[in-house]
Amino acid sequence: MKVFIKSKKLIVCMIMVTLMCFVFVFPEVLAQEAYPSREIELMIPWSIGGGTDIAFRTFISILPKYLKVPVMIVNRPGGGAVPGYAEAMQKKPDGYYILAWATPSLTKTHMSVTPYDYQTFDPIINLVNAPCWILVPNDSPYQTLNDLVDAAKKQPGNVTMGNAGAGGGTHMIALAFEQVAGVSLNHVPYQGGGPALVGVMGSHVNSAILSPPEGVAQLEAGELRCLAIFSKDRLEEFPDYPTAIEQGFDFTLGQWRGLAAPKGTDPAKIKVIHDAFKATMEDPDFLTLAKSAGIILEYKGTEEFTKWVEEQDEYYKNLIINNKLGDKYK
Repeated sequence: MKVFIKSKKLIVCMIMVTLMCFVFVFPEVLAQEAYPSREIELMIPWSIGGGTDIAFRTFISILPKYLKVPVMIVNRPGGGAVPGYAEAMQKKPDGYYILAWATPSLTKTHMSVTPYDYQTFDPIINLVNAPCWILVPNDSPYQTLNDLVDAAKKQPGNVTMGNAGAGGGTHMIALAFEQVAGVSLNHVPYQGGGPALVGVMGSHVNSAILSPPEGVAQLEAGELRCLAIFSKDRLEEFPDYPTAIEQGFDFTLGQWRGLAAPKGTDPAKIKVIHDAFKATMEDPDFLTLAKSAGIILEYKGTEEFTKWVEEQDEYYKNLIINNKLGDKYK
């Protein structure tokens, strides 16, 4: 009997020791959580009402069906998106912080010196790709793109064109168009596409270079006029708006919009985010909202998007150097 009791006590002790070893040697196993288990923050380094902001707010209206937790958008506008991305560099790669990663994310790094580059963050998914367009107030004397170009040639530097931020995508694209058209424009930077849209709506600038969905509602209401779209062909979504090519300018450029995460984020968590946004892109309710907002979708998965970002970085670097844009390579 005593032997049995001692054996029983020995077994209990062995079990306790094993459990203690498990706790101390494999604490990460116990610490594992179901992801995501709390709210995720999405940083947008541009103002409310811009193209990127509109696109992501449309996404998160449907996203909870697939992600199961809320996504909170935090706007960090100003400084050509540099302050927002500089802040993002300091965030933990824990899967609870993601950021809008778009064309200006790359152009700014070649227009001027920045604390980050295309390798600073981990791409997740690309969602949108839209060519830029030039918009003017409905009562503008410029009826066509050639009207605006002719005015700029007659009075160099007098025709104003608003953009979404100094050194950003729309600013750089406007500068590149300047080179093609052989004109000198007066570029007016705003803290995002939303404020630039307000600027052209109020006739504070003669024109603005933006990209869908920026300006869609105002165009449909007849408050703005589209002089040209920088696409190869007319867009199926906007068949009435002429391309720059149609008007004699061989020029096409636009902006893509996707998601990235702080460097080192667990690939498994990146996949969860990717899959939720991919499912949202295919959701019938979302597609209805996207069409209404003028959001032009273009999916690229994590691997393809990563390669795309690398290719785009090289493309814009060469474009900026060859056209002697910005101040980084001077």
